[in-house]
Amino acid sequence: MDIVKIAMAALAGIGIAAAAPALAQEYPAKPINIYVGYSPGDNMDVMTRVLGQKLEKILGQPITILNKPGGAGSVALSLLAKDKPDGYTLAAVIETPLDRIPLLRKLDYKPDDFAPVLQFASGVTGVVVSSKAPWKTFQELLDYAKKNPASFTYATSGAGSTMHVAMQYIGVERGLDWTHVPYPGARDTLTAVLGGHINAAVGSTQWANDVRQGNLKLLAIVGNERMASFPDVPTTKELGFNFSASSASVIVARAGTPQPIIDKLDKAFRTAMDDPEFVKTVKNLELDVLYRDNQKLKTYLADTMTQFKAVIEELKLPTEFNTSK
Repeated sequence: MDIVKIAMAALAGIGIAAAAPALAQEYPAKPINIYVGYSPGDNMDVMTRVLGQKLEKILGQPITILNKPGGAGSVALSLLAKDKPDGYTLAAVIETPLDRIPLLRKLDYKPDDFAPVLQFASGVTGVVVSSKAPWKTFQELLDYAKKNPASFTYATSGAGSTMHVAMQYIGVERGLDWTHVPYPGARDTLTAVLGGHINAAVGSTQWANDVRQGNLKLLAIVGNERMASFPDVPTTKELGFNFSASSASVIVARAGTPQPIIDKLDKAFRTAMDDPEFVKTVKNLELDVLYRDNQKLKTYLADTMTQFKAVIEELKLPTEFNTSK
């Protein structure tokens, strides 16, 4: 009987192994949905829609973009975590809800609920204020916040986002008591600043055109290197803050999605990334096209999570898992 069971198990294993390549060949047999974790018009939304158009030609199936803003991308991941691991539902998010937010607050998903597909872009974070604001430098902004505790407000695309943590870090370093106001997306934060509802917005390069047009002032780049497009704007590292808020734009699938399907998606997205229209779109958004395959992205996310955990412990940043203030 044991020999029979062993033989049956072996045959089952062979069947699964043989089925995997066939599954990848048949995939996709129906339309694919991509949850975008941010508002329509945000950088991620714009990039994903261009990629989706290219993927339709490469994979031969319709690609539907579904905006699910909120929680700095965590709302989209919460939805994906409930989907089948078949490759027909994906999510496009900044890395934050995968490698940072899970360390800061309780979620209805775990990072290992997802299978990385690839990274397709990378960007920087900046601090902007209205052109009507009195502060000409980031130091002047910090001085004002210090003298006016609890009254200075800043907006990001979600609690626990890289931008939020960057401002928490700066607040701890300078002893500031300022107020964070989360919004569904980067465009929403800029609208709030332009409307005079918030003192500052911290986010990705969604602000670039408004800065060029004189509607906003860019006071600092939250990172280690200045931007070529705005060479006169200092970095937070130059100002004494050792924290980088650069971020990866990624595609993930549900954990358990067969590896041949992950690999096929990886290859298809990589081909779409080479399209001149996509390259131009990313450049116009002041971002960089950057490719990491699914294995390298998995390693990157794990390493970043480890590093961020150390930052939380070193700075004693408040989380839902501790009582630090």
